[in-house]
Amino acid sequence: MKRIKKWSALAIGLLTAVCMMVGCTDKGAGTPEDTFPYYPQRTQMKEDGQYYAPEGVEFPASLWQTPASERYEALDRGEIKAYFIQSVDDTKVFCYVGLPEGASAEDPVPAVVLVHGALGTAFYDWVRAWNDRGYAAVAMDTEGRMPKTDTSTYNAVYETSVMPHGPANASFTDCTKPIGEQWVYHALASVIASASFLKSFAGVDSSRMGITGVSYGGFLTCLAVGYDDRYAFAAPVYGCLSNAEGAGEFGSYIRNNEGADLWDDTGALAAGNAPILFVNSDTDTHFTLDSMARCIRAAKYGAATVIPGLTHGHAQGAEVREVFAFADEICLKKTPLVRVLTFPENGEIGIAVPESVKVSEAVQRYTLSETVDSSTEWAEEKATLSGGYVFVSAEKYKRHYYILLRDSRGLYAASVLV
Repeated sequence: MKRIKKWSALAIGLLTAVCMMVGCTDKGAGTPEDTFPYYPQRTQMKEDGQYYAPEGVEFPASLWQTPASERYEALDRGEIKAYFIQSVDDTKVFCYVGLPEGASAEDPVPAVVLVHGALGTAFYDWVRAWNDRGYAAVAMDTEGRMPKTDTSTYNAVYETSVMPHGPANASFTDCTKPIGEQWVYHALASVIASASFLKSFAGVDSSRMGITGVSYGGFLTCLAVGYDDRYAFAAPVYGCLSNAEGAGEFGSYIRNNEGADLWDDTGALAAGNAPILFVNSDTDTHFTLDSMARCIRAAKYGAATVIPGLTHGHAQGAEVREVFAFADEICLKKTPLVRVLTFPENGEIGIAVPESVKVSEAVQRYTLSETVDSSTEWAEEKATLSGGYVFVSAEKYKRHYYILLRDSRGLYAASVLV
């Protein structure tokens, strides 16, 4: 326990020192009494092309330039405007773009890229939700589709795009094709082009641009932060990488299709420089907590939020309060989420709690099952908080466990699964 506390204290000290050096600020940040370990503020980003470059995957540098675009007024939704933008191989991607009222070159706002999941498309109401919180936003289609006039996160209807488009999502059955013909390649290109388009608007502060995605969109978000270095934060909801080693349904797609492991590798997360908040429940059918844990361990700045009872869907994933709080923490210098500083070891983790916030609940969620999937039964025991640490029992009969924290705002934070 002393060894763990020693390293926890060292981690807090180093993170705090880094943040103070790069000018990271928040409520009370930089004052002598504020020791919260803020994420380092990103000051240098690769803006001119691909960052993470595994063998065989090469995106054209033109995707990092402002794409050609054309309006599609028929699908405008008030202040949310519809466009088609240029992507790879002369394909065109449908997207919605919205800026909050008052955004201008003189007063630019932070921004977010929104990536839908399977059986979805670009959602105007997702853009509006972020506009209402002071963010510019773009929501693109990644599957050769476009919305209808009544499409929303609550009504995920769509039609085939009227423009030349990339391939549909084939659940990795296309991974024996050349990389440039695969759905993941085209979907990532759509995300990159959309980020380039969003940052071209005069009212957007591109140094404060983040990304979030739901399900397959969360999977793409994990890849995007490695291939594209321009993000200040990322928040994949449900979706993650390292799925082939897990028992979720998504992992079966990877295991059953030759070549799909290229896209499931955590190398993109290890390469990426953005703080990443991974969000899921502990009973999701498609993505599992053990896969999420491997992603957090791989990422430079990985954190977890586990939300009990969170069901799988576009509307549910788009409305996670912790995602908004995470973005506000990094882009607007608002009060951070509770930070888990160490991986669980011998039933102990170190945490950091921001000023004006208290931990209102701390529990250990554990299972007697070797397998973690949607049918796993979880039991719960109260945890003990003391001096910046959380203590739980770690008996061997508890095959897997994680520590779940809820703060005085009702926001969740969690340790990785062990």
